[in-house]
Amino acid sequence: MNLTERIIENIRDLPTLPTVYLALSEVIADPSSTAQDVSKIVACDQASAARVLRLANSVMYGFPGQIDTISRAVVVLGFDEIRNLVLSTVVMDLFSKQETVFSFRPTDFWAHSVAVGIATRLIGKACRMPREENCFVAGVLHDIGKLVFFEYAEKQYTQALDQAHKGHLSLYETEQDLLGLDHSRGGTILAENWNLPRDIQQAIRCHHTGLTGEDTDLLTAAVHMADILVRALELGFGGDDLIPRPQGEAWALLRLPPQTLSGMVPDLLRDYQEAVEIMGLQ
Repeated sequence: MNLTERIIENIRDLPTLPTVYLALSEVIADPSSTAQDVSKIVACDQASAARVLRLANSVMYGFPGQIDTISRAVVVLGFDEIRNLVLSTVVMDLFSKQETVFSFRPTDFWAHSVAVGIATRLIGKACRMPREENCFVAGVLHDIGKLVFFEYAEKQYTQALDQAHKGHLSLYETEQDLLGLDHSRGGTILAENWNLPRDIQQAIRCHHTGLTGEDTDLLTAAVHMADILVRALELGFGGDDLIPRPQGEAWALLRLPPQTLSGMVPDLLRDYQEAVEIMGLQ
């Protein structure tokens, strides 16, 4: 078995998502479920409940200091938004490796990912995207394949980071060269195993191009633009310091005025500072 096959097998052997997320998904899929049913499940996991409550009260959601219980959060934000907040927090706990390898610090990686989640949400709101509740989690998980490589092919991934830095290359190019697949492919395999929604899988798979071949895929285009904006603002660190050129077709899908991204920077910076504090990423 070669390295690429071994990495793919390791990804497929990863544990399923924590019980709280799986139970939450099952309840939400039942049309007879109530807000009380959902809040009971979230409340059973104290760590998730605390972070969800703090995030629900953040400026990002527009209700600072107004949501005092999980039940209230469920009512105000909706079932799917709550499930996605839980997903974001439990995945961060699953990949809890802390040490720095070369220039790659997991804390900085998550700070970058959270920033992309916030920026994706702002873009989704600006273009009135259907299923806006998937914006934040798609941004947070867009680079999740990097942490899989970091966990299961640390030596080769260190080499990929080194090559990207010395050659001023994109990390996905050096990953492909040394590992036989890049983080978008690795992340997609993981998202498929976890049965995440298809639009989130597509956003992970195609965030570098912003296009999936489906003209209606606004979420992927939004994640693509959000990633570039966050890189330009140097929020967190995703493993290389290149700022890609935005794909014109992806931008056209969003149908936003040219000044939209620059106009959302103050809100992005404000929400980012609050979110990284809540999630302990400072």
